[in-house]
Amino acid sequence: MKKWEVFILDSSVTSEFAAQEFARLVACMDPQVETQVVKREYEAGRKGLWIGLSEAVQGLVPQVPDPYVDDAIHIDVQNGSGVITGANERSVLIAVYRFFREAGCVFVRPGRDGEYIPLEESLDLCVKVSERPAYRHRGICLEGSNSYENVVEMIDFAPKLGLNAYFTQLFRPGFAFRRWYEHQNNPEMLPTPVSDATIDSFVASYEVELRRRSLIHHRIGHGWAPKLLGITSSAWHEANSDDEVLPERKKLIALIDGKRELFHGSAIDTNLCYSEPLVKELLADAVVAYARENPEVRYLHFWLADQANNQCMCDQCKDKRPSDQYVEILNRIDEKLTEAGLPTKIVFLIYLDLLWAPLNSRLRNPDRFVLMYAPIRRSYSVPIASDNKHKAAPFVRNGFKLTSSAGGTLPYLKAWQKVFKGDSFVFDYHYMWDYLNDPGSVKASNMLAQDAMDLKELGLNGIMSCQNQRVFMPTGLAMNLLGETLWSGELDFESMRIINRDYFQAAFGDAGILCMVYLTILSEGFDPMVLRGEKPLAPAKTYAAIRRNITKFVPVIQKHIEEEEWALQSRSWEILNFHAALCKLLSYVLEAYSKGNRKKADSTWKDVRYLVCSNELRFQKEFDVFEFLNVWESKILPKLAISN
Repeated sequence: MKKWEVFILDSSVTSEFAAQEFARLVACMDPQVETQVVKREYEAGRKGLWIGLSEAVQGLVPQVPDPYVDDAIHIDVQNGSGVITGANERSVLIAVYRFFREAGCVFVRPGRDGEYIPLEESLDLCVKVSERPAYRHRGICLEGSNSYENVVEMIDFAPKLGLNAYFTQLFRPGFAFRRWYEHQNNPEMLPTPVSDATIDSFVASYEVELRRRSLIHHRIGHGWAPKLLGITSSAWHEANSDDEVLPERKKLIALIDGKRELFHGSAIDTNLCYSEPLVKELLADAVVAYARENPEVRYLHFWLADQANNQCMCDQCKDKRPSDQYVEILNRIDEKLTEAGLPTKIVFLIYLDLLWAPLNSRLRNPDRFVLMYAPIRRSYSVPIASDNKHKAAPFVRNGFKLTSSAGGTLPYLKAWQKVFKGDSFVFDYHYMWDYLNDPGSVKASNMLAQDAMDLKELGLNGIMSCQNQRVFMPTGLAMNLLGETLWSGELDFESMRIINRDYFQAAFGDAGILCMVYLTILSEGFDPMVLRGEKPLAPAKTYAAIRRNITKFVPVIQKHIEEEEWALQSRSWEILNFHAALCKLLSYVLEAYSKGNRKKADSTWKDVRYLVCSNELRFQKEFDVFEFLNVWESKILPKLAISN
């Protein structure tokens, strides 16, 4: 029997996992071959596949500035022998998945049932790749409505795409799990309450999954001010009572309209009196304590309140820029981390009131910090880098106005870059809300890829994609493009065409190109700019045409559901079949609005609601019903009602 001899070069958990993944995937690709995996020190000239880290092969790997965070891979395999290694343990795992991608595999969706693995004579494969990614920061942030399994599968999916980081927000990300287990927004399912202890156990468990893959774990962000006040926030704009605040800490809350109280009744939205020395000390102590207790978290995010226009107006604060006060706190955090001998990187956020760069304060130890730029609520109708003609508004304390243009916050980024020359990345929201403006998904996918390719032009070193985890309805093309563009840094038209073609053929089989054309037509017909409220509704005939295209394609879908032999591809067609029914109903909703028939629109929307809610379990891994309803009912439908 033909055989792979796989030798693990080091004792790390991740290199061992990488070797196991190689054995698993090669068994799927070539069932007639046997794979033996053992640990062994490198022996030059010995036939076999060497996977892992060793001084004997490290010289083959492209050099990187910081091997902890910077990835590089080296693959040189032919006729069943060679080396798969990297700049670190994580890179080894990424390299193993890259080997299989070069061999024709496509990771269509999370989970093993989302892997397309063609049958090949594996010992005949020849793969040679030696490169490092264009961007340092390539991550996904936990958002949306999720089961524990959804998060674990996304963590597993990340290195398959070449991503290297995962971000868990808040001290306890209760929002992400309670939305699912309590089935918020879905009256067709019975809620299952989930306790704080259970959520904490989820986080502890998937930290194990992150360590197994050596993925960089980013943590916290918002939530430091509530912690200081004695409250652990677990959701956005969570309702709190002033009675929950520690009595001795109430005096530390920002003074607004002559009162020191929770802003709009939410601790996570509340700022503090940042000119108060005790606030600086308590916040810095909290950060250092967390860093000491959680050494595996090398990127710790320290952000202020999740609302604008609530900065303290006391005599000591009112004449200062929030960013000057922010930098003073960051410097104190650095001093205390340095005293404690902790290497933790601190990620600071330029966002809302903090967009205006500091006038006087400067970060004294730039190497400690990473700038994170968050252009929240921007338009995704044009790439952010191309919308670069805006000017910064004058700073007015508590006078912030949100801009909806794609590049409206770029002047503020440039001002910050003049006073901070350190590491940076963008925290963007393509697949948090905006992708739901594009039922066909093709335009949204391409915009994500374009923005990722343009990051160097903006002086940014990657992206943390703040996004829902269940974003695979109708396809997972966007996640594949995100991985490809963050790794390569650029894709010409031909490369993009090949990626799209390969993805659709893997997901749908021989009719994959037809699916790509069909979804492209849907994207054009629904027109995301209309759903964003940036263009008026099209004439009613446009939405009738959408239905005709769907009706014409449904027999193709149903034929392949019945005839497809590959389970992965059969599932893709099932997803597309449900998606077609949903898009038909959405076209009726838009047609009714176009005709000015609000009663018909409301009635049809009830049908949409029932369809998605009653089918959520069938498509739980692919489709986040909570976020779909949230975006359409709070953002899209109100704009349609106004525009007509």
